[in-house]
Amino acid sequence: MSTDQSASSPAPKTNRRTANYHPSTWGNSFIVSNSPDDEKILVHKDQQLEDLKEEVRRELIAAASNSSEQLKFIDAVQRLGVAYHFEKEIEKALGNTFDNYHDTDDINDDLYDVALQFRLLRQQGFYISCGELFTEHTSAS
Repeated sequence: MSTDQSASSPAPKTNRRTANYHPSTWGNSFIVSNSPDDEKILVHKDQQLEDLKEEVRRELIAAASNSSEQLKFIDAVQRLGVAYHFEKEIEKALGNTFDNYHDTDDINDDLYDVALQFRLLRQQGFYISCGELFTEHTSAS
């Protein structure tokens, strides 16, 4: 019988506090949709981005004459976190480095360059034996 009474009686009202927040000092300027001026700025920024990407591609190709400089450039691009824009160019450059790594004498002079070449090629999925690259430096010490 007590279940019938509780079902028919109204639920007690909960007294909730209201939050009387002050209006934002920022206003609604961030909620407003894009204006035509914003579209012009967006197009200009997109053009700047494409110009910068093209400049990096030119630098990557220009560094191809010196494999050590090219590897350092690829490392810098990857560390900056923008390598995804240049995946094809980096893949091609590292493929050329892998194909010619027995022929290059300028890379074998410095242990840093050898280690960088090893790391970049391994990261890209090329198989390089560490024994082949580091033999000269371990026998010299």
